[in-house]
Amino acid sequence: MKKSFLLLASLLLTFSLFALDTNKNYGFKEQSSPDGYQQYVGKSFMVREAYGDLETWDKSGFKPKGDNIGTIYTITNVIVKDVQLNKEPNREVTIEAIQNDTNKKIKFKGYEEVSLKFNAWGDVKRWPLIGWMPIVLVDPFNEFKSANVGQTISHNMVKDQYQITDAYVGKSDDRKAAAGVVRLKVKNLRTGVIKDVENSLKDEAPFADALEGKYKTALIKVEKPEDSGERYSDIKTIQDASVEKYSFSDDIIDIVIVGDEKQFSYELQNVSSSSIKVIWNEAAFVGLDGKTSKIMHVGTRFSERESDQPATTIIKGAKIDDVATPTANVYYDEGITIGYSTIGSGWKTRSMLPDKYEGKEAGEIRLMLPIQVKEVVNEYTFVFKVYYSYDHPELLRLTD
Repeated sequence: MKKSFLLLASLLLTFSLFALDTNKNYGFKEQSSPDGYQQYVGKSFMVREAYGDLETWDKSGFKPKGDNIGTIYTITNVIVKDVQLNKEPNREVTIEAIQNDTNKKIKFKGYEEVSLKFNAWGDVKRWPLIGWMPIVLVDPFNEFKSANVGQTISHNMVKDQYQITDAYVGKSDDRKAAAGVVRLKVKNLRTGVIKDVENSLKDEAPFADALEGKYKTALIKVEKPEDSGERYSDIKTIQDASVEKYSFSDDIIDIVIVGDEKQFSYELQNVSSSSIKVIWNEAAFVGLDGKTSKIMHVGTRFSERESDQPATTIIKGAKIDDVATPTANVYYDEGITIGYSTIGSGWKTRSMLPDKYEGKEAGEIRLMLPIQVKEVVNEYTFVFKVYYSYDHPELLRLTD
């Protein structure tokens, strides 16, 4: 029992000697006390490119060149002291190291607190943060590579699998990212194609192409007044240059209609024995959130979308081509002012459909068109389901 306890204690001590505190990019981690930095003495690191605002060699005392990016150094000393930087208290951490193959000495420093200095011209000088120095601690990063390279990544909806073939610290896909990130090279086991993805997105990014798609609409029913014959009539699907349109007809109208992200487009023909009117002021849209909006059609100015809209008369046998846009989705964007110029201003229209994945079926949207025949107004409500359509269903495991 005593020998087992001593063996366990020895293993724990060995582990604690080799386990390093690192940040998520396998660089130095800010410590709670000065003594905490001594764990880095004797450890090796690799110089890498700096990415983002937080990572920099500027004012560190070390200026790497292109030919020593990737060079490995071993830390010989760590000096920690409290300092005043730009008249504010800070903690300075100085790293002394030697280059492994030449014994060339280097020395650089970083700080624990953000410190900025502005000059009279508005330029900003930033002092480096020790927790975001652009280095990679060799041993813990190699442990990460050993544990991950060769692993297979799967997705429950995608047929293809990927194998991790390499890992490194590089630039984030997010332009606003303040630092570099761990990246992976992954190979499609079916095609052999290699992708470069962020480690934090490894369960999503390799499969993004296979999961590409967008929300579409499909007309599922047309509701009419109960006293106008059959309340529900047959709906036919028409394929027109890869766009699915929907046809509906009764003894008053014959309509071909389609709904996209921003509006409904339709061709409406009068098949009755009298002239009919479309009463625009009473037309309505109901969105996925259940909220009601007026609609605007061709000829209505954006700035006058809430004003009175005269009815359109369609004589017997005639037809109109028109659109219906929810007025609640139309807005004026002030844009961004840069100097004396404004960029991106103008009238814009929000989508009627979700802009991100919310499930295979997102719900229903409705368009109500009031059609007047003689003195009677018939309300036609076109009900569309909103569903997600994948661009490459052949790559997916889909169930009905």
